Amino acid sequence: MVAKKKAVKTAKTECKKTDAYPFIRKAALLGIGIAAITKEKAESLAKDLIKKGDLNKDEGKKLVTELMTKSKKSKKEFETTVNKQISVMIKKANVASKKEIKVLEDKIKKLEAEIKKQTKKK
Repeated sequence: MVAKKKAVKTAKTECKKTDAYPFIRKAALLGIGIAAITKEKAESLAKDLIKKGDLNKDEGKKLVTELMTKSKKSKKEFETTVNKQISVMIKKANVASKKEIKVLEDKIKKLEAEIKKQTKKK
């Protein structure tokens, strides 16, 4: 009878841990600043949640993996957005790109060579 009560209590505890996982995961994703999370921070968060009994070890590992995956994705998306915005601002400011400058430098070299040729002929 005591073993049965203990098994039921353990099952309820495990069920609560599993039910809490989606909520904890969402809160962690929102609250940590997902693009800036390091693996150490993610592991520390998971370790704290495991200690509190909010997650089991497997859920903790899953949380760390998911946080790192989302962190990398968010970082790439952020970089893409920033690069696009910088390009738009440069175009609006009429600033020449490296490629455009290189084309102009090549044209100047050709013109200088042509002038040199013409000067030598005289």
